[in-house]
Amino acid sequence: MSAWVPPLMAKHKHASVALTAATFDEAVASHRVTLVDFWATWCGPCHSMAPDLEQVARESPDDILIAKVDVDRENELVERFGIRSMPTIITFHQGELHSRFSGAVPAAGLWQAIADAEKPPRKSLLKTLFRR
Repeated sequence: MSAWVPPLMAKHKHASVALTAATFDEAVASHRVTLVDFWATWCGPCHSMAPDLEQVARESPDDILIAKVDVDRENELVERFGIRSMPTIITFHQGELHSRFSGAVPAAGLWQAIADAEKPPRKSLLKTLFRR
């Protein structure tokens, strides 16, 4: 008998998961690494990147979530993360914001963003010296 999978994650291995303000925090917190694509239906670069994003979603391990946020429907998340251009990719490591970048990237760039996010962000030298 297979393990129970929450409905939000059930489609995860076949496609990216659409997140809303109501589902965002739980989805990000429940994965080791999350890559979120903030996109819009009218955004040409978003559409050109979509097949690569879906390929990465299909091929990623279970503890990595590939998700999308429609900026025209999720104003709360757009404001929360200061989204100003599309596509914007934000990665999370164990629920904490790791990095962000804007612009369409091929699958290789998405895989690199995931690989980078698999390592916790390094503290700056000043923070280390002053223990902050």
